[in-house]
Amino acid sequence: MTVPARRPGPRSDVDVPAALVDAAELLFGSASVDAVSLRAVARAAGVAPAALTHYFPDKAALVEAVLRRRADPVGEEVRDRLAALVAAEDDPRPVDLVEAVIRPFVAVLDADPVAGLAWMKLFTALGLAEEPMWLRGVGRAPSIADLYAQVLQRALPGVRGDELYRRVGIAMYSMLSALAGVDLAGYGHPISSEGVDPRFVDQLVVFTSAGLAAGSSER
Repeated sequence: MTVPARRPGPRSDVDVPAALVDAAELLFGSASVDAVSLRAVARAAGVAPAALTHYFPDKAALVEAVLRRRADPVGEEVRDRLAALVAAEDDPRPVDLVEAVIRPFVAVLDADPVAGLAWMKLFTALGLAEEPMWLRGVGRAPSIADLYAQVLQRALPGVRGDELYRRVGIAMYSMLSALAGVDLAGYGHPISSEGVDPRFVDQLVVFTSAGLAAGSSER
């Protein structure tokens, strides 16, 4: 018995927007956004190109959907962790700050090493390029960068304002770039089907914390 060919039109057997975001996440993580066509995303998701534009009118809308799906919950957790350090009675240490930021990202990689890493690469690339969609999410009140700086001011009260913000940028982007590169030989391929090697994460925390505290009298 032959199965009749499916007629063109919206698919009812899959969640089309989710399938498109899933496909786009993997493609954007393996190549630059500019190198991936909407047709390629539709093909990978198994839907017609018209279905893609029905849900996402242009590539920017699709990229933002991919970004926001994981970035919003990660961002909220980072904000909560940083706000708790700001409100804490005892002054935080640089390592407390680094742990607060890195752990939600590591959780993404541990939960879904393949797609999570693809998203991590996209997230970092958009951040380094200062894409407006990335800045809107990170800058959403309360700003992650401002909370980060508030914690760092308490952890390193002797660091001046302009130097403080330079350290914030260097530390955050360096750490995110390292996480986005955990499949690379230079880092020793510390990711597997089980997630990120905890020893790699621990050393990344140590390295980043030491950089933040360099030249100051850390408690």
